[in-house]
Amino acid sequence: MKVLTVDDSRVFQVGMRIVLKAEGVEELYETHTAGEALVVLAGHPDIDVAVVDVSLEEETDGLDLVGQLAKDYPQLKVLVLSHYKNPAYILKAVTMGAKAYIAKDSTPRVIAEAVKQVAEGSCIFFGDTISPKDLRAVFGNDEHILSGKPHGLTPKEINVLELIACGYSNGQIATTLGISSHTVESYKDHIKSKLGYNSIIACVSFALTAGMIRFRD
Repeated sequence: MKVLTVDDSRVFQVGMRIVLKAEGVEELYETHTAGEALVVLAGHPDIDVAVVDVSLEEETDGLDLVGQLAKDYPQLKVLVLSHYKNPAYILKAVTMGAKAYIAKDSTPRVIAEAVKQVAEGSCIFFGDTISPKDLRAVFGNDEHILSGKPHGLTPKEINVLELIACGYSNGQIATTLGISSHTVESYKDHIKSKLGYNSIIACVSFALTAGMIRFRD
């Protein structure tokens, strides 16, 4: 198995190196920034798993990197490390392509086990980062968990819900997302159908309560 780590903590990298090598990782590529990671992947596109800290201090945000990796290297399985345990943030990571989301304070051995299972394609979440109850509240059922789509909603539909929650009008949503107002209405209809509500406001309330969305800054 070939693993790429992206973390700006050199101490953490050392701990991961010891555990991953002990677990039989054949090739380990250690990087500290998003830019370094992309250079390594360009030369080694056959890497199996990327372990990404979403709190990178330099260059791009870690979640942006997760999205780019999912787009450019669809065969790569990305495991996210984060101090954030907010369900909406976990949801965002999964919808952007992460196959696992692990609390940064997990032990290196727990993370190593997660790497192994992600490589085998056996699951999405590990450890105590999010409880099964909260996980089901966010996604609805096992099928949606595996697909990375909460209650079957697409990433664009989730964006629409967040913008509605922030008070955006149809025109403002259309401008922000680069779509027509008619398309915004279509998204609203799809959202109501999938969540089982007649009112889009009820959908927003449900999504906020379940932790599917959060108010934007």
